[in-house]
Formats: sequence, structure tokens, C-alpha cells
Amino acid sequence: MIEKVPCLYCQTENTLDSKTARYLTDPVPVCCHCGMALPKAHPSSRVYKTRVFLWAFVFIALFCLLMIIYLPR
Repeated sequence: MIEKVPCLYCQTENTLDSKTARYLTDPVPVCCHCGMALPKAHPSSRVYKTRVFLWAFVFIALFCLLMIIYLPR
């Protein structure tokens, strides 16, 4: 999966490709502009946003179901 994430320090767009050999051999991906390490769970990454949305959606759905059962009609 190819993903573009901005660097937290210089805001340069970096491409993270999990299928390339370079990315798999590097222990920590680094920014192509400033050389700082990129975080594993970047706040702007699509995977992170999807994971946060999924947990929020499940929590809200369970809360609504609980309130439907609990509240009097």
C-alpha cells in the first residue's frame, strides 16, 4: 500500500510504500527532505484516521443501542 504522509517537522510529503525493499529494510522510515524519523502512527495517515473512525463509530453505536434499551418509552 502506498501512502503519502507529511513530515511533522518540515511538512514535506513523503511516500511510504510497504512493498518496496527499501522501506522493509529500514527500521524507521525517515523524511526525504530533513531526515527526521516519521512516526508509525502519523495523525494525517489514512490508516490512523480509519482506525480512529472505526473505534468512534463502534462506541457511538453501542451507546445508542444501550440508550434505546435503557430509556423508557
